This record gives sequence, C-alpha cells and structure tokens, in this order.
Amino acid sequence: MSLNLLDISVFFIAWLFQAFTGFGAGIFIVGVLSLVYNPKDVVVSSAVINLFGTLFMAFLLLRNVRPRIDILLLLIVGSVPGILFGSNLLLSLNRDTLKLLIGLFILSLGIYDLLVQRGTLSKFSMKKSTFASIGVGFIGGFFAGLVGMGGPPPVVYLNQVLEDVDEFKSTLTLFFTSNILFRILFYGLQGGAEHFNMSMIYAGALSIPPGVYLGLLLSRRLSSVKLKRIISMSVVLLGFFLVIKP
Repeated sequence: MSLNLLDISVFFIAWLFQAFTGFGAGIFIVGVLSLVYNPKDVVVSSAVINLFGTLFMAFLLLRNVRPRIDILLLLIVGSVPGILFGSNLLLSLNRDTLKLLIGLFILSLGIYDLLVQRGTLSKFSMKKSTFASIGVGFIGGFFAGLVGMGGPPPVVYLNQVLEDVDEFKSTLTLFFTSNILFRILFYGLQGGAEHFNMSMIYAGALSIPPGVYLGLLLSRRLSSVKLKRIISMSVVLLGFFLVIKP
C-alpha cells in the first residue's frame, strides 16, 4: 500500500503542534485532508491515527509527571454521552451549520481564555469543580464525536485550573486517549468502520513519533506564562478557521 507525502506531512505538522500546545492535531488533520478525501473517512480514520499519537505522547510525558486523575475521571465521565451523541449526528446529519456554530463558540472561548491569561478577566476565570469538569467533558466529547476536534473546551478549562504545563498536557493527553477510544467504539457500533482508510493510518504511524518528540522539545524552551498565552491564541485561531472555512 503506497504512502502519500501529503498525508505524512499533515500528520507530522499536526502532531508537532499538538505536542507543543497540548492540542490541535484533530482540527489540522480534518481541515486539510477533508479537502482531498471524504470528510467522514478523515474523521473516522484520524481517530485511529490520533489514538496512536496520544499513547505515544502519554508515554513520553508520564515518565516525568503525574496527571490530575481527579479532574481526568470527571472529564471522562462527561465525555462518554457527549461522544455518543456527537458520533451519532456525524453519521446522520449535514454538519455545515453545526460547524459554524461550533466555530463561533470556540472563537469566543479562545478570546475569553486569552483575556483571562492576560489578567483582564482574571476575576472570571474557571474554577475547578465536579459540575464544571463533567460539563466540559460532555461538550468536548460532543465536538469530538461530531467533527473530530474535541480539544478546545477541556484545553481552556485545564489551562485555567492547572498551573504546571506538563501536568496540563499529561491530563489532557489521557483525556484525549479515552475520548478517542470511545469514538472508535461508537463509530464501529454505528456502521462507521467502512470509513477507515488504511493508507492514511499507516502514514500517521510513520510521521507522528518525530512530530511529537520535536513538539515537546520546543515547548520546553518557553516559560509557562508564554506557553499558556500561545495555547489561548491557538484556540482563537482554531475558532476563526472553523468560522471562515467553507
């Protein structure tokens, strides 16, 4: 089975960015490769590819830092019904209007987080709670099941409630891992297995390890404050991209 240079490049860049900021691979992969392949093939196949990426990234991170299991478990509990709901809509609805609404929501969320990180809205920052963790997990799971990009809600939440960047990345990476496992299960149960593209999956397995390693290496050259602001800006840009993308 031949490997496509475009696929390899997209997965490498996507996972370099994910390792650098903690999120972002899903939107980049879906956004670019949906221009070339059937979007449903990309969303479903990228779940397998991104599962490999999160497992590899978790392996590197967990050697040095422990995730916040208390927050992680609540995020997972909330995400399961969200993924089920979103993955069901993926296979049955036209997603254009929903993507626009999601884009506007993510854009607003990113601007809010950036203002919190800069101190302008520090009084209105999110606080860790059981309700907030489960609610954020549900919204992230819904986005993941529907459009393959559930990162922004938990990214913004963890960016505000966790100070240590490696703790932030390890918790987020394990959340994404559970998220993807449930997505693959639900896609399979709902007849989505026909959308797996093995050539795309092989390209991801080849290009993800160097991308993850380089992204983690680059992120450790920045201070926590600067990296948190870059994460906020990335959420803003993601929302803007979803709004303008045809």
